[in-house]
Amino acid sequence: MSLEEIIKQILSSRPDLTREETLKMIEKKKKGAGEFFTDEAAARIVASELGVEIFREPLRLEVLIRDLVSGLSDVTVSGRVIMLHPPKTYTRSDRTEGKFARLLIADKSGTLKLILWDDKTDLVETGKVKQGQIIKVSHGYVREGLDGKLELHVGLRGDIQISPPDAVDSEYPLITQFIEKLKVTEIKKEDGPVVVEGTIATTPVIREVVTSRNEKVAVASFELRDETGEIRVSAWRKLAEVAKDLTVGTRIKIRNAYVRKGFADQLELTSRAFTSIEVLTETGK
Repeated sequence: MSLEEIIKQILSSRPDLTREETLKMIEKKKKGAGEFFTDEAAARIVASELGVEIFREPLRLEVLIRDLVSGLSDVTVSGRVIMLHPPKTYTRSDRTEGKFARLLIADKSGTLKLILWDDKTDLVETGKVKQGQIIKVSHGYVREGLDGKLELHVGLRGDIQISPPDAVDSEYPLITQFIEKLKVTEIKKEDGPVVVEGTIATTPVIREVVTSRNEKVAVASFELRDETGEIRVSAWRKLAEVAKDLTVGTRIKIRNAYVRKGFADQLELTSRAFTSIEVLTETGK
């Protein structure tokens, strides 16, 4: 801790003292020790004699994901954004409402769940943080999640830097290492995110449904076929508007889809906020 920071803490605890008086006491202490003390050491002794406790700043660590342990605070970690989930709401103990968002990031040593709290979720909600970007998270704290795996939490003191200038893109793993590309017959369980290519087999049907939150949203449903079989696809919200214009015979690639059980417990592909549909070949081309 610098001399200036120690002086600030002294003056904060002892408003009866001036800066000049404090500096004179520090200088006197140095001379009394034959000037063997550094300014900082002399300032700490003065603070102690004045009954002022000097708080050390927590150790700030920039570490690889594999080196994290539960309980660390003021941690800095950099990683590529592999997956983002839309913010969700929760109720605090004082009955006010807050928000949190879950992300998955990766560096060369592994993957890590990242939890953004309250105002920090705006970065996800506004699209400032995107899949594939490299971000640097500062002032985070490490906790063990309900599944026993480590999570890095970013609260009020935390900071997220998007595409930090000191980050070398080639040093971070590509998204393709974490998102599986599957054939239809390889889809055997609820999973995600996955990438699936195929041809539109049925005309998309769009309808309006009411969610458990009493929210009216659009969903487009159609069958997707590849050389191994067919699977139902449900495209929600904004992606429903994209899907409704697709015609039978159009070849598409669906990225970041999730597999779930739908009607009659049949597996189907469903979209989330970051799912995309790419048209590869239009009908007749």
